[in-house]
Amino acid sequence: MNYDELIHIKYNVYRIFIVLVIITIIASIYITRIEVYDVYNTKGYIKNSNLILNIPIEHSDTITNGEYLIIDEQKYEFKIANISDVLLSNNINYQEIVLNIDSNLSENSIVDISVYHDKEKVETKIKEIVLGG
Repeated sequence: MNYDELIHIKYNVYRIFIVLVIITIIASIYITRIEVYDVYNTKGYIKNSNLILNIPIEHSDTITNGEYLIIDEQKYEFKIANISDVLLSNNINYQEIVLNIDSNLSENSIVDISVYHDKEKVETKIKEIVLGG
């Protein structure tokens, strides 16, 4: 093969372009079908085998709508045992929420908690961002 033959090699650019477009479309469809959760991170403590959370009023519905929570990288299902009336501390309104969870966490330990709530598809999230709704 000489220099002139190397210069005049015909590439199948259109085929490569069509394959890339098809792969992009398939990946986009797959990604928009994935379901994701909103996450609320907080701290709580264990008392009498229950998890106690002090949640500001504007986030209290995240706990009631929550599907599960993560403590120390372990998934826990929970049941709401008690929700207090609105309390006031340092000019912040909050509620004390008592959750029943099946765990062997030590008494009076403080834990980091991630509450997963409001499951939606990525497609819906993208529409909300684009349309501002």
